[in-house]
Amino acid sequence: MKKWKIDLSIPAVFILFGALTFIMTFPLYFKINTHISGFFSTDEPSVWYFWWLRYAYQHHISTAFSSLVAAPFGLDFSFVERVYPLWTALKKILAVHTNEFCSYNLEVVSGFILSGFFAYLLVRYLTKRNLIGLFSGVIFAFCPYHFARAWQHLGLAHTQWLPLYLFALFRLKEKVNKWNIVFALISLYLIFAFDLYYAYFSIILSTIFVLYFLYKEKKEGLKVSFWVAAVVLVNIALLFFAFFPILRTININSSSANAWGIVRPFEDLFTQSARPLSYFLPPSFHPLFGRITEGFVGTSLYGTSFTEHSLYLGWLPLVLALFVFKRWRRQKGEQAKGEENFYIGFFIVLALAAWLFSQPPWWNWFGLKVYMPSFFMYKLLPMFRAYCRFGIVVMLAVAVLAGFGLKYILEKLKKQKTKIAVAVLACILLLFEFWNYPPFKIIELKAPQAYSWLRNQAGDFAIAEYPIDINGPNELYKFYQTRHEKRIINGTIPGTYANAIAMKIARLSEADTAGNLSWLGVKYVLVHREGYLNTELAEDAEELSKIPNNTMLKLVKSFSPEQGLKDGSFFTQAQGQIDIYEVRAAPLEPKIKEAR
Repeated sequence: MKKWKIDLSIPAVFILFGALTFIMTFPLYFKINTHISGFFSTDEPSVWYFWWLRYAYQHHISTAFSSLVAAPFGLDFSFVERVYPLWTALKKILAVHTNEFCSYNLEVVSGFILSGFFAYLLVRYLTKRNLIGLFSGVIFAFCPYHFARAWQHLGLAHTQWLPLYLFALFRLKEKVNKWNIVFALISLYLIFAFDLYYAYFSIILSTIFVLYFLYKEKKEGLKVSFWVAAVVLVNIALLFFAFFPILRTININSSSANAWGIVRPFEDLFTQSARPLSYFLPPSFHPLFGRITEGFVGTSLYGTSFTEHSLYLGWLPLVLALFVFKRWRRQKGEQAKGEENFYIGFFIVLALAAWLFSQPPWWNWFGLKVYMPSFFMYKLLPMFRAYCRFGIVVMLAVAVLAGFGLKYILEKLKKQKTKIAVAVLACILLLFEFWNYPPFKIIELKAPQAYSWLRNQAGDFAIAEYPIDINGPNELYKFYQTRHEKRIINGTIPGTYANAIAMKIARLSEADTAGNLSWLGVKYVLVHREGYLNTELAEDAEELSKIPNNTMLKLVKSFSPEQGLKDGSFFTQAQGQIDIYEVRAAPLEPKIKEAR
């Protein structure tokens, strides 16, 4: 009987990435049920959805529609469940068996572990070296881009499927059979099933792979290219069928297109694109070198966002990648026809292409516009606006190239112990380059005392939080609902009827607003004073001073400010004074132009 041989390095490497994730996200593991991964500018802690899935399960109601937000109209989540059925199913399993914090954190932690592990598998396959795979896995898993996403956008933190898909493509290149075709199909579906941005990137990546393969190996490339195209088209078809119910009801030039994110402002392509120093300056959250970068944040050289422009590739990976590039360029004749040469050439092309895609719509050279890919792609796909996110593809390509660079260095060493020592030292240097604490990057989402009071108020009624969120759902308002469990009129989606009403009642001091709130079923209004004062706009401060003059609102409770920093870990923000008003007006239907 044939005995199966188990490569013990596989589970060992998986456990190792789990241990490294424990270190790099410290002390998240110890706070997994009470805190979430985040930092000082985190303003989208989307734990509400996990709470909603658990709430719906406990109350035996459908998760596809929630009447608890955007009350009394509610929000339709069937679109999300159609586009991301696998991810939604995973969230439901986590939400039912844990709490909303643990569910959120398990996704973050798994993203780091799997990103490193799949990058390891990819590079080990290309280089035939375990140590090199481990090194590249550390680069990809713990790069600043990944941390910035884990602290802000949970969907974008799922970077793990990109190296897995590339692994599948290279296996398909080696041999076209049903197993490798299915592997490529599943791995690409996993990308599509977790984030549309990465689905978009994977299509570009597939195109580059096919074109490069056809250029290098025209005859053999046709068969592989056919199956790669088939894999991509099947996944696009599945996505289209998920989108179709929405697309057939949307006028692409109407506000409803914006409501579903089908069309995004062209101007965003400039603010959310990579800048000259985005890839080369250490992240602003590095405890030692971050201060250097802080001086450039907000400038045209680096970019405006701590999150979007944390694209640092690391100087060690860059030096190793440059070394490989120069070595690749020097190779001539027969020496340049090997498999490694193919791999290195592909990742050089991929890095360059992804870097170009991450640029703004055009470069302005002394008055001459040089158009970049994002300008043309926006015409075709206006739903994508943050092209700096192509930085993760650049990072993946650099991680692979750096792996080859370390491989060539280690090949010059004779002793195995020396090779291991050099590889370990390289990983330690990498982790130092990508270090992110102190302070700890975790947030204790703590609801102010006002919501405990609100929870104890009897009756079925809705509340309103002010300043009202009209430009997109305020995730903090939604999180507070997990504590008071009352319906909220907040959380509306721009372009919807509920959002049109929210814009109508944005000024709480106006005479009709109280009546409109009463018509919406609102009993209490919570006014966050800091929300008005922090904008430093005179009109907001003036609006705040006028609210007590509205005779249809009665001040019933006022809660003092609460501290927002504790024991080295951040609350989402310091909580200012919260005034609670009771609505005393007769119901008055808002008069708005947009029809339901």
